[in-house]
Amino acid sequence: MIMSIYICRVACKKIGGIRFKFEGNGYWLLVYVMNVGGPGDIKTMAVKGSRTGWINMSHNWGASYQAFSSLYGQSLSFRLTSYTTRQTIYAYNAAPASWSAGKTYQSKANFN
Repeated sequence: MIMSIYICRVACKKIGGIRFKFEGNGYWLLVYVMNVGGPGDIKTMAVKGSRTGWINMSHNWGASYQAFSSLYGQSLSFRLTSYTTRQTIYAYNAAPASWSAGKTYQSKANFN
């Protein structure tokens, strides 16, 4: 017996913005990305401090990205691009200047 199987990708419906959990130290920022809506995937990610330009982050593992830069004392914004749809979104001021490792911050931005 031969069966036809059809697979389709369904957009993830998430409530609220993308969440960023911070780890690391003064010279290394590791960010776990959660609650990603729309396609549910991330191809690239960058961080921008209130006193820096955009810094490309490298993929660590799973849904975590890292930047080797001193960003303490700066509010942080993120730029994320979906692998599937190539859509880019900006999570401006996702974390306050008083951010710290071990805490999670929620943005207002999310993929559609």
